[in-house]
Amino acid sequence: MYHFDKKGTKVMGSSKITIKEIANLAGVSIATVSHVINRTRYVSPELIEKVEQIIRETGYIEKVAEKERKLKVGRSSVIVGIFPNIVSTVYWNMAAIMKKLVQEQGYQFMVVITGDDFLEEQQTIATLLSNKTIAGILLVPVSDRASDYKKLIASGMPFVCMEQNVLGEGIDSVVFQDRAALYKGTSYLIECGHKNILFLRENTENNTREERTKGFLEALQKNRMNVNDANIVDVDLRVEEERCQEVIHKALGRIMPTAVIAGGNWLTIQLLKVIKNRGINCPEELSVIGFGDEVWTELVEPPLTVLERDVEELSRLAFDMLSEKIRTGKANGKNCYATIELNIRKSIKMLDNGPYGEEPVSLDEISLTREEKRLLRKGNYRVAISFHYTGTAWALLHEEGIRDELEKYGIAVISVMDAHFDPALQNMQLDSICVQKPDAVIAIPTDDKKTREKFQELSKVSKLVFISNVPENIEKNSYVSCVSVNEWENGTNVGRLIGEYFRKNKNAKVGFINHGAIFYGTRVRDGAAEKILLDNYPNVEIVSIRSFGEIENAYQACKEMITSHPEIEALYVSWDRPALLAIKALKELRREDVAIFTTDLDQEIAGYIEKGVVKGMSTQRPYEQGRMAARVVAKSLVAENVPKYVGVQPYMIEPKELERAWKEIFHQAKPERL
Repeated sequence: MYHFDKKGTKVMGSSKITIKEIANLAGVSIATVSHVINRTRYVSPELIEKVEQIIRETGYIEKVAEKERKLKVGRSSVIVGIFPNIVSTVYWNMAAIMKKLVQEQGYQFMVVITGDDFLEEQQTIATLLSNKTIAGILLVPVSDRASDYKKLIASGMPFVCMEQNVLGEGIDSVVFQDRAALYKGTSYLIECGHKNILFLRENTENNTREERTKGFLEALQKNRMNVNDANIVDVDLRVEEERCQEVIHKALGRIMPTAVIAGGNWLTIQLLKVIKNRGINCPEELSVIGFGDEVWTELVEPPLTVLERDVEELSRLAFDMLSEKIRTGKANGKNCYATIELNIRKSIKMLDNGPYGEEPVSLDEISLTREEKRLLRKGNYRVAISFHYTGTAWALLHEEGIRDELEKYGIAVISVMDAHFDPALQNMQLDSICVQKPDAVIAIPTDDKKTREKFQELSKVSKLVFISNVPENIEKNSYVSCVSVNEWENGTNVGRLIGEYFRKNKNAKVGFINHGAIFYGTRVRDGAAEKILLDNYPNVEIVSIRSFGEIENAYQACKEMITSHPEIEALYVSWDRPALLAIKALKELRREDVAIFTTDLDQEIAGYIEKGVVKGMSTQRPYEQGRMAARVVAKSLVAENVPKYVGVQPYMIEPKELERAWKEIFHQAKPERL
């Protein structure tokens, strides 16, 4: 332990420092030190900081803490938490956190359960007011009317309301940002393309319910959507589960939403039960945002996107406010709102419209009748495939999916062309396909503009089904359908992975290596990744954006970017093949500390996920996309009612999920060595 001599020099010795010595060292009066310790009079922040630093350095802080503990125990030693129940995860966690905070300050902690009954609550408060050992009350109120707490206010007993906002003179509250949370959740659904959104609301009369409703309606209003309560359904929490679930089921059938946001933990559980019991596929048929203060929300399938309340923050704010009132008789007027974060997982589907604004449909919505299947087997139909490139597992899985699906209907694949990303070569190959006169062609254009004319000519002799994108300005009636992963969601996934990776970093620096060629899919993907960072992660700065036309140019683009901006901590690269070249460049620059984020799972890039170089990616589902394209072709050969746009949801991968993702994408176990 240190002490200080008369000149203020720190020396080893006695620990019996006095308040007079503290005052001498700080150059202030003993009274000022007393005011700093007891908060009994205004002292400038600079002086407070100086005195408190000396108190800490000298060890006098232990004497202050001991004195406070003795005062508390000797006068009023108990703080009471009044909760409606502790079955709710929120209240259980709140009580546990409060107990720790209270005991750290030398108080005892007592919990009282009211059963959400107003009379029970009033009797409890009356009993506590007559108990001289009670120092203060932390209350989750049953009522939101200040008039119901007149006796408590008049008693002078320090108390703070939690979670429920009770407005009135003499009442201090700490609540969650419920309006902002529902606004954020609803806005995210709208960003994902959802226009018909159902809000499930708890049928209670309290301020929390109204705040959440305002947040929901404000999000609709800002996005110029119909603002009314037509898509709000009240669910009574007091009736049995079966009746609640029936209300939810009827609402889904009547409103036919593409997305639902549940306004509470319990409502989230009931909604998920309805989804399971009715065989509704989430998120393909219905996207869901729930309230998720419980661990199970990330363990269900799919992991649930949730509004997650910061219970610890609320508990600390409430206890700090109560402590202030016990010490000074009034609250200090600081921020009284605890945050609710939108925790995005995999229960949301982004709706991405087709080239002409068509609503997307899923594979399950395209079916063939028994008669249509008979006609296909009888027709001896022939299909050609024109790929932009075939040298990846991505392309092979597309082809495998196409062949597996066509084989069901007796349709033959007569040729598979590889354009090697060369528009001129693809045009020559399309001429060759045109001579073969197949009944249908499945194609991935190498260039949105340079191949348009040849595809337009080919459409006169064969039915065209595109994968990923449609040539620019091609006539709508020239092709049957487009099958594509949702590239906007693909890019958004990667951007969000970057943002979450740097969530605790105050000022992260990242670079973007985009595809500079005129290719609709990658252009949308790159733009989405950039937008999500700009809109939602202000702590992440995109310091450089470079583009490559030819894939091999990604190597040089990376080298130049890192050389010019050595502060870069992470790179977004449009997809896996250029990402591999960027990794090569980083190795040569000895900058393997730079985190890589990209799209499309393949064997080599998976190896870098295992090594920790690639921190996250979003990937297409090539086998499923191939099957979809083939089924659309089959349907078009024997029927007219073929959807113009078929959408596939991408798959987001973090390193810990690689093994599972591999099985989902490649339909086989991941090799032991990549």
